[in-house]
Amino acid sequence: MEYWVGDFFGNLFLTISLLTFRRLPPKALVLIARILSPMAFYLNKKYRDRVFSNLSLALGKEKNLRERRKLAKEVFLNFTLTPLETIYMVAAPFERSVMNIKIKGRENLDAALTKGKGVIALGAHLGSFTMLGTRLAQEGYVINIIINQSKFPKLTERLAGLQRKAGMNPFPPKPATTSVKKSLNSLRRNEILYLIADEQQIRGGVPVPFFGQMAYTPPGPAIFSLKTGAPILPMFVLRERGIPQTLLIGSPIEIERTFDEKKDTELLITKFTGVIEDFVRQYPSQWAWLNRRWKTYQK
Repeated sequence: MEYWVGDFFGNLFLTISLLTFRRLPPKALVLIARILSPMAFYLNKKYRDRVFSNLSLALGKEKNLRERRKLAKEVFLNFTLTPLETIYMVAAPFERSVMNIKIKGRENLDAALTKGKGVIALGAHLGSFTMLGTRLAQEGYVINIIINQSKFPKLTERLAGLQRKAGMNPFPPKPATTSVKKSLNSLRRNEILYLIADEQQIRGGVPVPFFGQMAYTPPGPAIFSLKTGAPILPMFVLRERGIPQTLLIGSPIEIERTFDEKKDTELLITKFTGVIEDFVRQYPSQWAWLNRRWKTYQK
């Protein structure tokens, strides 16, 4: 019953938002987020405590309590911006939002695609990560993305439809065999497979260092890369003053391969996790510190 209610009100909120956001300028989203994020910060003790805990664990030796508290409030601001700008992306003309995002490092992507083995876009819950696929799609690239299935099927399907409208090709992670097959086929067609790899994944995840602490990490990017030869390129859409400004495309993440597949997989996971950490350190307020990234290693 509760899922049906959530599905209904989720769809209702989405409908109202799509109609409302259509006429707003991008700066209005920042203003809305600045109003809503303090409410979320002070009213949601569970997530506030989780953010403080994660910041203390990862940056406790680098930032004092006052700095971490200020950073936590900025994290909530950016976290609030994400759903707002995602809705805005499909509600307003692309020329008003998506096309204003500059692409830096496009030559890395084009060079990687010339190999004909596809490209794995390594993402994270950093910045305007939901806008990355649409921005590249508007440049003519074919983008495939695995989306999590929620407890609200109608809302999930509607969001997937909006993603398709925005130029992406979304598909669910389950059943796993179908998801893996679609992922491999997209790379064999020399397309882009966008994978977000900064969430904890205890089942099937590989523990590697992240901010000095071991964290179970999704092995998908490494496994697909080693199996197909598709290069892994870090890609992040970063905000400036709350507005998505730049899509950064980095150089391929590579390792010297051995004859030990397990070792190669772990090395590649460690390396791409290190790249994600470097970006989070540069833009700490834009990463979702609400994730239980180190859950199994925290007492």
